[in-house]
Amino acid sequence: MTQSSTSPPTTPTSPPPEMKEIDNTAPDQPSISIGSATEASSVADAPSVQMFHKPPPREFFLIMLALALSVFLASLDQLIVSTSIPAITKEFQALGDISWLGTAYMMTTTASQPLYGKFSDIFGRKTTMLFANVMFLVGSVISGWATSMTMLIVGRGVSGIGAGGLMAMVFIIISDMLDMRERGKYVGFIGAMFSFSSVRFWVVLSLTMPPGAGLSGSTFLHIGGISTIFVAIYLNLPTPKGSLADKIKRIDFLGTLILLAAVVLVLLPLSWGGTKYAWSSGIIIGLLCAAAVSVVLFILVEWRVAREPIVPIHLFRIRNLWATYGSLFFGGMAFFGIFFYLPVYFQVVKGESATVGGLETIPFVFGILFTSIGSGLWTMKKGTFAFFPALGFSVLLVGSGLGILFVQDTKRVFTIFVLLICGLGMGFTMQASTLAVQVAVKPKYMATVTATVQFVRSLGQVFGIAIVGTIFNNKLAEKLKAQFPDDPRIMIVAQDYVKIEDYDAEGRYWIYDCFVGSLHYVFYCAVAVVGMAFISALFIQHKELKTNANQAAASEDANGPAKPSMAIEMV
Repeated sequence: MTQSSTSPPTTPTSPPPEMKEIDNTAPDQPSISIGSATEASSVADAPSVQMFHKPPPREFFLIMLALALSVFLASLDQLIVSTSIPAITKEFQALGDISWLGTAYMMTTTASQPLYGKFSDIFGRKTTMLFANVMFLVGSVISGWATSMTMLIVGRGVSGIGAGGLMAMVFIIISDMLDMRERGKYVGFIGAMFSFSSVRFWVVLSLTMPPGAGLSGSTFLHIGGISTIFVAIYLNLPTPKGSLADKIKRIDFLGTLILLAAVVLVLLPLSWGGTKYAWSSGIIIGLLCAAAVSVVLFILVEWRVAREPIVPIHLFRIRNLWATYGSLFFGGMAFFGIFFYLPVYFQVVKGESATVGGLETIPFVFGILFTSIGSGLWTMKKGTFAFFPALGFSVLLVGSGLGILFVQDTKRVFTIFVLLICGLGMGFTMQASTLAVQVAVKPKYMATVTATVQFVRSLGQVFGIAIVGTIFNNKLAEKLKAQFPDDPRIMIVAQDYVKIEDYDAEGRYWIYDCFVGSLHYVFYCAVAVVGMAFISALFIQHKELKTNANQAAASEDANGPAKPSMAIEMV
């Protein structure tokens, strides 16, 4: 691993000097402010305007290892509860509260993601990343030592706060260290860690652990501890100046509270609708109405009230932002809609074990790894990226359409091919989507738009699971009742797949046929939302990828050599 030619070397113990950011590509004009002699000298003597701060190779490797471990942990924690439900139910005798384990984690993770971008601008990348790591580890400790269901739910909620920050801060830190041409390959690799950890989790779990056992809290503590130590020692990025009191005053408390309320009010009905309550129930409708009001209030507060908004509303006038966020939302719906229900096909219809079912998804992950890293290398060499999201969603559209052809006896070679196509499509969209929003805004908004990428994608995943799950369950119930009109116990198989074995060969055939027919509607939904993601991605524009070198050149061309009594600062 070699030092970037566009990034002056720094030492791990002495963070690079904080320098004023200049962005000649942004629509706003720079303002000239009188600064101190020291500030003027530092600008005049600087050989370039350093936006990106890549550490030496050894420190860079250890930081990237820490970031990869953080993403690995955060993604594993989303899956751990589902495998531990039998043991948890037996331990606490609280089956009625089991859904809150997933709901608490999902709400705190999604709600916290957009906050980390602004908080990292105020308190610094290292402090914010360490906070996320500590919150995740504290939540893991609470969960591992839980003596009641309530304590376990609280632990999951605390872990979610940390996990939301881990997912957001990883991409922000990479963006601070690497210029836009170099970061693509690393963003793609880190983004693929989520899918890789999903497959590895199921395989390792089924091979090494007895049924109903989950990963121990100590596993998370060991891996999380390594990540935290490496971040604390080796991550040295410029830190915002100012006292703690001044930084606290910059926090948009009103916007934060309204955002948290809005996310909770959106996620609760999506989690409960069609399961705990009917979609037409007063509770679900009331929560959705309250969510709509909260979203409107949040927009008004961020637009008109907040001095330093968490999500600056005026940024959404930028074409690349609304186009990218739209494609990510619909792409997230498709990704989790497909990935969540593929195990149903492999383990129920094909009768495969959890181990084999996990191995079946390897082509999907391989496809993501190949195109996400490959597109990053292309971006680094060619400097172009804007066509990748549209290309990726067009490929994913083909894969989703082919999924409609699945039948009971589909050959493994065809399922491998379809999953590979879907993975290739998803991989093309990962690093390019992040670059598309970062390159469209001034450096001071980089953390905010990057954190929002993770938030929008997560929100899309939640909507995807809720909508696709409702359609799948409704179609399955409809088909089972139509096929077995005189069997009052038939609906049990929709809740407990083991009960399918109670039927004879002919009965099992028609039950599997109902499952496959319902699964087709999952792919119908995927085709529809991927189509919308593709249309959104068509609006993404190419812009020059900023580096330390071209930013310095642009600054000198636009403003001339820095004068001794002046400091240049963007407003």
